Amino acid sequence: MGRITLKDIAKELNTTVATVSRALHNSPEIGNEMKERVKAAAKKHNYKPNQTALSLKYQRSYTFGVIFATLQQDYMSTILHGMLLAASKAGYKLIVAESNYNPKKELKLIKEFYEMNVDAILILPSRKLNMYTEKLEAILRDDIPFLVIDKVIDPGKRHLPFITSDDYVGACEGINHLLEQGYRNIAHVRGLESSSVARIRHKAYLDTLEKHHVPVNDDFIIYCNDFTREEGFELAQQLMSGQTKPDAFFCINDIVAIGVQQALINMGYRIPQEIGVLGFSNSDISEVCTPRLSTIHQPAKEMGKKSIKLILSNINKGKDIDNKRIVMKTSLVIRESSNRKLIGR
Repeated sequence: MGRITLKDIAKELNTTVATVSRALHNSPEIGNEMKERVKAAAKKHNYKPNQTALSLKYQRSYTFGVIFATLQQDYMSTILHGMLLAASKAGYKLIVAESNYNPKKELKLIKEFYEMNVDAILILPSRKLNMYTEKLEAILRDDIPFLVIDKVIDPGKRHLPFITSDDYVGACEGINHLLEQGYRNIAHVRGLESSSVARIRHKAYLDTLEKHHVPVNDDFIIYCNDFTREEGFELAQQLMSGQTKPDAFFCINDIVAIGVQQALINMGYRIPQEIGVLGFSNSDISEVCTPRLSTIHQPAKEMGKKSIKLILSNINKGKDIDNKRIVMKTSLVIRESSNRKLIGR
């Protein structure tokens, strides 16, 4: 027997080709019993839909273009994993590209995805893309959904839909935890002012200290450029060389926090008895370093899944996602790097 077709499945089940097609695309018009029968028959015959025919019929490519600033971070790759799971379940494929934090490359990739007629574009942008909002606005198209993940970008008067985690609440919970553990001289190894994420976490740091009447020492606030372990190592050395030394570090991400830990251990400090360390993201490495890193968990996998589902709600159901703002909950993960009560002072 040659390649199995929708017609063959429909004949076997004594139904119509349209019913089989709708069932395979999980249409709400088809009952669950029929969906199960169709899927079972498709599996039995190893039926694979003809993507070219589907694209012509439904005027879709069944592909999404996805742009990451980098994939060399657990947080980013976990978001991608969630995207892939949700896209595959819906019969879509992802074309993934990296910009390597280059905003001009991001603009170029967006243009290329439009030219490829993908069904949607999703981007986890570099912080520098906010410097090119006029150029971004000039290339955006209304006929293809465009979703921003993790950061906020609003070109001109256009408010793009975005999905992010509740960084403010997460950072507040983290600083509260450090204060509860008795730390008072808390340094903040932060991101650049051009990053909306960095600004939100920094505001949470300042607001929480003020709420607890803890003075802010501007000398304890230091900027990251590269967000690497090496940079965390160097910045910790720099802060610990001052006359007044911090007794805790709140870091922009887990990688930087681990670099901070390594520097502190090399200098002979006991963690967490003398100095506490808190990261952000809850990447895999935070669980396996020594001491294990306390951090703020971001629901990266769920964010990836949610981003695809949001796009599909626009494509399949015609739901308007313009101005849509989805903020997903974070949670504090307490481990040895900040838990004085567990280890003792």
